[in-house]
Amino acid sequence: MEKLYEKNAVRHSLVWLAIYLVLNTITGNLQSASPSNSSWIGAIPNFLLAAICFIYLKKTGIAEAIGLLAQPTEKASIMLYYIPVLALPFFNLIYGIDSSVSATDALSLLTMYIGVGFMEEIIFRGLMFKALEKKWNRYIVVAFISLTFAIGHIVSMVAVGQSGSDTVLQILNAFSVGFMFMAVMLASGNLRLCVIAHILYNFLAGISLIDATHGEIIVLNTFVTVLYFVYLLFREKNVKAYFKGAASN
Repeated sequence: MEKLYEKNAVRHSLVWLAIYLVLNTITGNLQSASPSNSSWIGAIPNFLLAAICFIYLKKTGIAEAIGLLAQPTEKASIMLYYIPVLALPFFNLIYGIDSSVSATDALSLLTMYIGVGFMEEIIFRGLMFKALEKKWNRYIVVAFISLTFAIGHIVSMVAVGQSGSDTVLQILNAFSVGFMFMAVMLASGNLRLCVIAHILYNFLAGISLIDATHGEIIVLNTFVTVLYFVYLLFREKNVKAYFKGAASN
């Protein structure tokens, strides 16, 4: 199965992306139509999809190939112990925690975002990244993955009726955060950390008082992302090596 993935890597990532988008469009519409508007309607299917995907990736050996189960290729100290990427989720709490979110609501949100965070990292910075880096110029790959990940959040507008302006802000923020995750992958190959940070980011945003993506959050995320990437570009050998070979791809 791993050989099949290597031969059809791009198609492989697109199939998982299609399954993920269709699932969330359906569950989002069902949740909106439900009198209770229960978040469990989307949480359980997303969690199950992530579980199925994880088992599949592990059994086929793809999980290690994309950095999910493999050990990081760089020391934690060089990566500044991943503090910059782990700081981003907590910026969502600067407006405070929503006290109206019950323990049950928080659990359903966590269940949902475990599935969402896992699937989005697997698809974009796992399967799709590994597939495209063998075919395209590396600068284009990094830009494309970050941009595709960001634009993919337009599903929020379709699935839950989010306004156009809120979706644009969400796309800008997703590009910044996604680029941070991309930097981590380039430097250390640590997809596990990206999954954890992604889940934490979504969950903390879900229980905070943020009702939409605020400009202050985008500025903070972009500022930290740029600083961290510049640091890695000058300090981390894997990032240097990756972009040094870009012209020849």
